[in-house]
Amino acid sequence: MEKEILDPRAFKEVRRMNAAFLGLLYHCHGTPMASRLDGRSGLLGLIVALTPLEAQILCTARIALFSLQLEKPQEIVQGVAEEALAPDTGESDRLVREFGLVASGFAWHLSQTSLLAASLLLGWSRERAREFSSLSLADVVRATLACSPSVQLQMCERPRFWGDLIRSARHKDGRGWEVARTWSAQFINQGR
Repeated sequence: MEKEILDPRAFKEVRRMNAAFLGLLYHCHGTPMASRLDGRSGLLGLIVALTPLEAQILCTARIALFSLQLEKPQEIVQGVAEEALAPDTGESDRLVREFGLVASGFAWHLSQTSLLAASLLLGWSRERAREFSSLSLADVVRATLACSPSVQLQMCERPRFWGDLIRSARHKDGRGWEVARTWSAQFINQGR
């Protein structure tokens, strides 16, 4: 019998993180932060149009729906992340910064416990997951605070990925969802 890469508690945490990120997207919709969160892809409109049930289904994807936008680990260690935090420009910035801190802490913990799980869930190469795991938590926090925003929509440069994922989440019978969420985990790790 194969051992799961993530235990059920980790999957539950990923779902919570995904739900929090979708909540952040809903909150920031219509603000200047919105285009920064979706990488200027225009995908945010499709996501916020989801019904609550469809959004809940989307949160069960076997990937993080968000991507960390931090400096490269080598640059963090060299002190790039020591820059002063930009002044708070509003509630959206504060909420994004708070989510970024939680997300980077989660990613750091995941990379400490399982490089394979971190790679699969976050869409990182094994090398990037290994470099991230070698950082101290303090370095990760500084890197998160130095980047604005520190998170972005995962795969925002590939609108087809999101279009297929959203269409699958909208299927009333759910037939395509199991295939789509498994496929998404494979798709996200190609070429990263």
